Amino acid sequence: MNLDKCIFLDTETFCETPINNGTHRYAEGAEIIMWQWAVGEGEVIIRDGDEDVSDLFALLADPSYEIVIQNSAFDRAVMWHAIGHWVEIERVFDTMVCAMAHSLPGALEKLCDILGVATDKAKDKAGKALIQLFCKPRPKNSKLRRATRETHPVEWQAFRDYGGNDIEAMREVYKKLPRWNYRGAELELWHLDQKINERGVLLDLDLAHGAIRAADRAQKQLAKQTVEMTDGQVTAATQRDKMLEYILEEYGIVFADLKGSTVEKALADVDMPFELKELLIVRLEASKTSVSKYKRALSGVSSDSRMRGTAAFCGAGRTGRWAGRLLQLQNLPRPTIKNKEIELWIEAIKADCEDLV
Repeated sequence: MNLDKCIFLDTETFCETPINNGTHRYAEGAEIIMWQWAVGEGEVIIRDGDEDVSDLFALLADPSYEIVIQNSAFDRAVMWHAIGHWVEIERVFDTMVCAMAHSLPGALEKLCDILGVATDKAKDKAGKALIQLFCKPRPKNSKLRRATRETHPVEWQAFRDYGGNDIEAMREVYKKLPRWNYRGAELELWHLDQKINERGVLLDLDLAHGAIRAADRAQKQLAKQTVEMTDGQVTAATQRDKMLEYILEEYGIVFADLKGSTVEKALADVDMPFELKELLIVRLEASKTSVSKYKRALSGVSSDSRMRGTAAFCGAGRTGRWAGRLLQLQNLPRPTIKNKEIELWIEAIKADCEDLV
């Protein structure tokens, strides 16, 4: 470990896009509002986003330096989209990834607690509030759409101090982290993981939009059936509480819930009234008509129709397995019909064929 050849780097950003839409979707619209860095044991340097940072980039251009970042996927993506600067993954030491590779939590605050790095808890809490103030748009009912150093000069200075504290904490964490699972083949695997995540997967957005429209038509049809079957007492099959009340009043049967497993068990009961089974089938179909994955795809996809950052390296802390992010591609069901039939269905969904519902 040669601290003299380490650049400890962090950025603070502003973006209208919510971060829960994914790092890469966020990064496309992000603006760097503050830079924080230190070389080795040197002082922490803080610059506002519009200040000259050519001295930093001169350091970054020197391949002999290791670049230490907490959650580097975020800062690397932001730097690429905001200013067009690409940081090679092979030069990065990611304190978050190193921690997770050793079954430690990824959050810097928790790492400080576990590794015995002293931090000012009051400042940490205040720092989170300052991030809410400067890094996100103000509430829609606020006259001021965005807080800046001009609108909140006192808070901005506190924000700069917070940024410096993060660099100091990351530097101490870097010194104390174990390394045995963050080297050799495991480190190369993470490098590959980052390249896969950065390449992303191409999404068929026309299919996503078509599926949402098809699901909406299906829900309307199922709601119509529900109204007819319950004489208007329940207006949509997704109305769980009203459905439970109707079943109790009409059939004298108590259901603890209407989860898929509960409904399927009831459908297998030979003593269950036929009319109730018909209603439960409608309920089951309505619960399956989910568009959450399609909506997630549309909210998190980049401008080139690719979704990135869908797998978290060592995201499953105790096993070291990948964890799914955003679309949860690891949990997609296996196809049960042939590819040719799948293609026909895809084209039908895109064309808004009424026969689908």
